Amino acid sequence: FLSAAERATAAANGVRGPAAGPHLAAQPVQGFSSMVPAALGTWWALADNGFAWRPNSADFQLVVYRVDPRWNDPAGPRVEETVLLRDPDRKVPWTIVCDPGRGAALPAFSFNALPPPPAACGASPSQRLLTGFDFDPESFVLAPDGTFWVSEEFGPFLLHVAPDGRLLEAPVPFPGVKSPQNPTLALADRSHPERPGLAASRGPEGLAISPDGARLWALLEGAVSGDDPRDLRIYVFDLGRRAFEPAFLRVRLELPSQTVNLAALVDGAGARVYPDASAPVAGPVSIGELKAVSDRQLLMIERDNLGDDVAAPRFKKVFLLDLAAARDGYVGKSLLLDLLALPDPDKVGGDGDFFRLPFYTIESVHVVDRQTLLVASDNNYPFSNGRSRSRSADRNGPLAADATEMVLVRLGVALDADPRLFPGGGR
Repeated sequence: FLSAAERATAAANGVRGPAAGPHLAAQPVQGFSSMVPAALGTWWALADNGFAWRPNSADFQLVVYRVDPRWNDPAGPRVEETVLLRDPDRKVPWTIVCDPGRGAALPAFSFNALPPPPAACGASPSQRLLTGFDFDPESFVLAPDGTFWVSEEFGPFLLHVAPDGRLLEAPVPFPGVKSPQNPTLALADRSHPERPGLAASRGPEGLAISPDGARLWALLEGAVSGDDPRDLRIYVFDLGRRAFEPAFLRVRLELPSQTVNLAALVDGAGARVYPDASAPVAGPVSIGELKAVSDRQLLMIERDNLGDDVAAPRFKKVFLLDLAAARDGYVGKSLLLDLLALPDPDKVGGDGDFFRLPFYTIESVHVVDRQTLLVASDNNYPFSNGRSRSRSADRNGPLAADATEMVLVRLGVALDADPRLFPGGGR
């Protein structure tokens, strides 16, 4: 499902393939959108929807990996377990790629045209494997009962997933907000079509769970229509009641985020669905992750939309959010790490006195102990080339597709972190 332009980008990054048909011989271990502790020093790692967009990811099986980082081992990390997400109990009420004859039809946007079921659907249609066309998972947490809760951008939705990958409940919609890919948008009345209020792929990029496992915090990546473009919403979900709290919190970004572009949305015939809409100015900043430190503090990755390209990235940071310091609905916020200037006096990163994470999307952060954080990138394979530019004198190549990088960062000052959130801390 890769376009000609995407094939050319992959080839420029050293990932060559045929001009037509599958570009890759097998599904790659894609970049990680979120990581949480598993057992015996391993980590659960959530892949996102595949190749970034609904139309090109219909043959990407949604997956959670259990990864052993094997720090400082020359052999590198190892995937210990692979869990495919699926819906055999038909919790999803709309049509999915691997079961096109069942469920409500998707809204008539051009990007919602269902392809024939690909080989990635497997030999057993009753398993209803979920693909990157169906959902876009961006963050997840491990609940005390051993199940996963996943934040998803197409809806946006929360997904409740069993340890074996089965969807346990119908997708839970976020109140009062929909993205263009939301399968429930009402477009039948073309004179008054329902308007999404959230930009594509700007749903809940971050998801955190309280140390006691009672509630979730979900942070949108983009501003909702009518909100200040620098303000992002943090929704609170009560796991016991299976309900969102009536009020949400806000966090103020350093620069504006992206807002919905209704002018770009067309139907299958190429006609604009919202002909009166104009394109907004694209904001330069997104968030990459949200994870808990305690019942009052959260970690947030905030980043620009640049990788280590000809135009170099300038903004990749981790902030500490303080819920107890909230004023007028805005949480407190202080800088914790600059990921483009991590002090490295022992030169373990081979990047001089300061180590950089120059990647377009840095999407994982988690407490390891009170003074250590794990940080990881989503490599957007095969379309990003995070370290190639800086390794050439003129920043022009040769290019190579990113690896996913995982680093441990030692903080200068200990966090007031809850040990229940640490690896082996009781989860």
